[in-house]
Amino acid sequence: MRKFLFSLIIIGLIFSSIWFGLSFNYTKENIHSKTLYISNKIDPPIEIYNNDDLLSYNFSGSGTEEDPYRIEYLNIITSNNYGIVLQNITKYILIQNNNVNAFFGAIRIYNTGPGTIIITNNTFIGGELGIFVAISPQIKILNNTFSDSHHGININDSPYSLIENNTLTKNHVGIRVHINVSFSKISNNHIINNYDGIWITNSRNILFENNVIRNNVNGFLLESINEEFASQNCVIRNNLFENNTSFALILTAFMEQSFTRQNLVYHNSFVNNNPNGQSQAKDVGSHNRWYNESLKEGNYWSDWLGFLPYDIDGSANTVDMYPLEAPLHPTITKIPTLFKGRIALVISLSIGIPVLLAISIVIVKKFKKRKLKKMG
Repeated sequence: MRKFLFSLIIIGLIFSSIWFGLSFNYTKENIHSKTLYISNKIDPPIEIYNNDDLLSYNFSGSGTEEDPYRIEYLNIITSNNYGIVLQNITKYILIQNNNVNAFFGAIRIYNTGPGTIIITNNTFIGGELGIFVAISPQIKILNNTFSDSHHGININDSPYSLIENNTLTKNHVGIRVHINVSFSKISNNHIINNYDGIWITNSRNILFENNVIRNNVNGFLLESINEEFASQNCVIRNNLFENNTSFALILTAFMEQSFTRQNLVYHNSFVNNNPNGQSQAKDVGSHNRWYNESLKEGNYWSDWLGFLPYDIDGSANTVDMYPLEAPLHPTITKIPTLFKGRIALVISLSIGIPVLLAISIVIVKKFKKRKLKKMG
C-alpha cells in the first residue's frame, strides 16, 4: 500500500511538471554606436590653465553659451600625463568628436564655471583615468566611450551634473563618483566588463536610471564614508543588472556602518548576479526601501521563488516586499517568463500536492473499508 501511494505522488509530480514549460527571452548586446570623424594625423596635447590660454589655440567659437569654443575632430595620442587639460575656466567649451589617449588621463577638467563644459561623442583612453572632473558643477558628459583605464569617469565635487549615454568597458571602475556630486543624473549608460561597474561615495539625491550594468565583478556600490555627508535620498530605478559575478547592488558604508540611508530601489531587473550567493543585492545601511510603496511594486529577481518577499543580504535585514514576476528589460540571459518556469512549478505543486494527498486519503479509506468487509 505504501509503495502504491508513493508511486501515485511521483506520478502526480511528473504530471504537474508538464506546466513547467520554459519560454525564453533572448536579445543580442546593444551598445551605443558612435561615429568619430577623425583624421589619421596625430595632434598635440591641449593645455589650458585660464581663459587667456584659450586665445592661443584658434578654436572655433567665441566662448559664450550660444557659441562655445569647440575642441573637435582631434586625434591626440601622447606620453604626456593628460591629452586635454582645462583648468580655471569660466568660458563655455564644447569638446566633441575627438580621440584622446594619454599616459595618465585622457582629459582633466578642474575648477570650471557652472554649466560651461559639454563633453560629447569622444573616445577616451588613459592609463589611470579616462576623464577626471573636479569642482565643475553642471558638467555634461554625453555619448562618449571610456575603456582600458583604472577609472573610466572620475568625478568629484561637481553637483548637478549629467552623465548620460556613455559606454564604459574594460576599466577597473567604470564610473567613480566621489564626495558631493549630489543632485546629479546618471542615465542610459552601458557599464560592461569592468571590475566595479559604478562606485558612488558620499553623494545625495542622485538619480540613477535606465542603465545597463552587466558582466562586472561588482555592479554598483553606493557607500558613505561618514554620517555628515552620507549617501542618501538617491533613486535607483529602471536599470538592468545582469551577470555580475558578485553583488549587483551594494548599499554600504565605511566599516559597514549604517550611514547609507533612505535610498529608493525599484523597477530594476536583477538577472543572474552573485550566482554563488543567497541574494543578488546587499544592504548594510538603514531605512533604504527596495520597492515603491505607492505602486506596490519592487524589482525583478531572477532567483525569486515566485512567492514571499525577496530577501536582501546584509545587516539591514531588509526585503523587497513586492518582487516582479517578469523582467522589465531585454536580457542576454535565458530566463523563464511570466507564469512559466518556477512560478508555474510553485503553483502546480501548491495545488497538485494537496489534491494528491486528498485523493490518497480517499483511496486509503476505501481500501480499509474493503479489507474490513472481507474480514467480516
